[in-house]
Order: sequence, then C-alpha cells, then structure tokens
Amino acid sequence: MAFRSRQASLIGRREVLNGKAKFGIFGDGKELAQLAMAKVFRKGDFRSGYYRDQTFMFAIGEHNFDEFFAQLYAHADLKAEPATGGRGMNAHFATRLLNADGSWKDLADQYNTSSDLSPTAAQMPRLVGLGYASKLYRQLKELKDLSQFSHNGSEVAFGTIGNASCAEGMFWEAVNAIGVLQAPVLLSIWDDDYGISVPNEFQLTADISRLLGGFQRSKGGDDGYDIYTVAGWDYPALIETYVKAAEIVRIDHVPTIIHVKELTQPQGHSTSGSQERYKPAERLKWEEEFDCLVKFRQWIVAEKLASAAELDKGEEQDRMEIEAIRQRAWEAYKTPIRKDTEAFADLLIEVAGASNHAGELDPTTTILPLAWMATSFPLTIVLGKSVVTFPSPPNDVSRPPPGL
Repeated sequence: MAFRSRQASLIGRREVLNGKAKFGIFGDGKELAQLAMAKVFRKGDFRSGYYRDQTFMFAIGEHNFDEFFAQLYAHADLKAEPATGGRGMNAHFATRLLNADGSWKDLADQYNTSSDLSPTAAQMPRLVGLGYASKLYRQLKELKDLSQFSHNGSEVAFGTIGNASCAEGMFWEAVNAIGVLQAPVLLSIWDDDYGISVPNEFQLTADISRLLGGFQRSKGGDDGYDIYTVAGWDYPALIETYVKAAEIVRIDHVPTIIHVKELTQPQGHSTSGSQERYKPAERLKWEEEFDCLVKFRQWIVAEKLASAAELDKGEEQDRMEIEAIRQRAWEAYKTPIRKDTEAFADLLIEVAGASNHAGELDPTTTILPLAWMATSFPLTIVLGKSVVTFPSPPNDVSRPPPGL
C-alpha cells in the first residue's frame, strides 16, 4: 500500500505538469506513519486531518485510487469522486454521515472522517469537538442509548497536522482545550522540517516536542498529555508507538500527541514549486537516504519477509496497476466531455454546411477546429465546394488550434 500510494503521488504530479490537472499536493514521504495510524483506527473513530493523509485513507478503505485521480482531474460526478464531487482541492477527504433519505448512518459501525479544509490548522477546532463528543457519550447517561453514534465513548478522534501549522494560534488553542477537557484525541504531527520552503528554525522557537513539553501529564495524572516522539522511517517503532498510545487514549481518555520526525517530502511541497530551489544539497541527499520507503524496503529484506527480487517484481506490478487506474480515471472524466463536444461539433458542422455563405468559409480556420472537437472518425466535413475527410484525428488533436 505504501508503494502504491507513492506511485499515485508521482503520477499525480506528472499529470499536473502535463496540463491534465490544475494543481496537485500529495502525501509522499509520510506513508509509513500513516499505515501505523491506520492499524489502530477503529470503526466509530473520527479523523480530522489535512491534505497529506492519502495513504491513511487508502489503508482504511475510505478512499481508492480511482477516486484519487478523479479528484485530481476535478471529476464532478459524485459516483466517481464522492468526497467533494470535483469541487475541492485534491487530497481533501470526507465520509458521509447521512443516508440518501437524510437519516443518520450508523457512525459507530463505520470509519469516519470530517471533510477536509484547505486553510492550514483549520482541522484543529473541530478535532476538539470530535474528541469532546466521545467524552460526553461516556459521561452522560442520557446519551447511552444512542448506540449508532458511540459505544460508551470508546471512539478516538484522530488528528493530523504538519509541523509548520504548529506555529499557528489555532493549533495551540486546540491543544490546550483538548488537554483541559481530557478528550480522547490522538494527534499526529507530520514533521518533515519544512513549511513549503521555510525550515523549522524560522517558524518555531524550538523542537515541537520540546515546546509541547509543558503539556506532558504528571505520572498517572489526568492533567495533560502523553507525548511520544518517533522517526517516520522506523516502521517497528511506529507500530509500537501507535498501538501503545491508542490503547491508552481509547480506554482511559488520556489525550496523546505523537510527534513523527525525520519525515521527507520527495516531490517538494506541491506542484507549484521545486524543492531543489530551496533545500540544500546535504538535505536532499539525506532525504534520499532516509526516505521511509527506502528504509522500509531495507527492513523487509533484513527481516527476510521478502527478497529484493520479489519486491522488484511487486513494485513493477504496482506501477503498471496504478498507471492503468490513472488511465481509467482519465477516460471516465473525459468521456462525458467528449460526448458533449461531439454533439456540439456535429451541430456546428450541420449549421456551417447549410449556410448560404458555406463557400466563403475558409477551410483552414473552420474545418480544423471542427475536426478537433469531433470524437468519431473517419469524419467528413462539407463546406460548400470544400470536402475534407479525416480518417483519424488531426495532429495535436488534444489541444485547440490557435485562435479557437
């Protein structure tokens, strides 16, 4: 899953740079930590996260690769892109809370995620509410019968945020409120040491774990957080940390922060920039060496879970499969547009051919645009005495000619 998610990120950036999508932001470099988080996410739990969480969403089965590319292309069909109907920024996820008739779904029996927001740190205030809801379901006897929403407050609110957004006021206000309420929240901080092009040293006074140290609860107390720090490339340590932390949050309602450090961002912040322009050569070299997938592969081979040759074969299969899914999603997006374009082209051809001025129309400026819009070939266009047949689409048919 981690490798497949990475391929989706790589292909997604290519699609944007090829002009098939307007913008792309992806979760590459954070795959292993999100797999660990997914392992402790249970039905009834809620996520309040942001646009780096694609691997987590793939892992819990609430987002798939067809939907990933449909969202990238802004496919407006809810069947293809159920999170936002192509109307939101890519990598923005959501699950449905209501049935088609407006009644509540059984939220305690499904994986839940609040709809993602583009403003950074905007997920934090709603994380407070989601965590506090579980607290109230456990405390108030009047809520005990609402089993479709909670099973005695055993649900955890999982939050995710990037290191740079931890400099924002909403982050600190929310962290403080969660600590005061002792709400069952597990907050993951994905720390790749940069906020777009700005390193941590220019955004935060000190290491995030150090800054959060004052929120650490006293031993056995109920006056703060459990705080963990773990490397994002160390899979066994990630699993151990998340399993331990989630159990305490779920059973005892002790909020927890997991600071996942030493993460990377192989493609930079987004498709709008190039990290080679602002990261020093030493940092780029380090990121290649400590890429979580590189380390994960080394661990798999060292533990004899699979050989290098077996991994190579599987990775090649995954590349082909993700590329095939991308092509399928692109065709699904383009097909209705092609049909509308073809109908419009047929109408224009009919009108132009029947015009009293058909003989005056310049084939070089009229026929080629019509052929570009058509989708069925061979195509014959008659304009007065001019008859042109296109056995196949004209060159560069994917783009309109100049002036169209």
